[in-house]
Amino acid sequence: MTLIILAHKSQGVAFAGRPEYIQQDAYLDPSGGLTIHKDVVISTKVIVLTHDWSFLKRAKYLGGEAVSAFRPVVVGENSFIGAGAIVLPGTTIGKNCIIGAGAVIKGTVEDYSIMAGNPAKRIGDTRQ
Repeated sequence: MTLIILAHKSQGVAFAGRPEYIQQDAYLDPSGGLTIHKDVVISTKVIVLTHDWSFLKRAKYLGGEAVSAFRPVVVGENSFIGAGAIVLPGTTIGKNCIIGAGAVIKGTVEDYSIMAGNPAKRIGDTRQ
């Protein structure tokens, strides 16, 4: 685990405490700012993106003004991200959350949320 953390740190991932586990095949993109808090678990084949060029292509095509393609992602303490989930740029996952396998997450996920689906919807509360 220490080597995986060091590898991600060297690429620019910020750690606010020690994660519990990060699977080695998870793709963590720190280019727009990525902060992972303590006791987080990131499962196999998870993709965390902090940049998105697609909307810039559309804006350019429509003659619109370009905005930044980079938006930070934060994963709150004691949260779990299931296998194959995709976390999109600008997302904040609160503390004690469960992100189901294969979920596509965008925006703000409230503390204690259980999220599943594509697009992900809140299906439960980890306190119950």
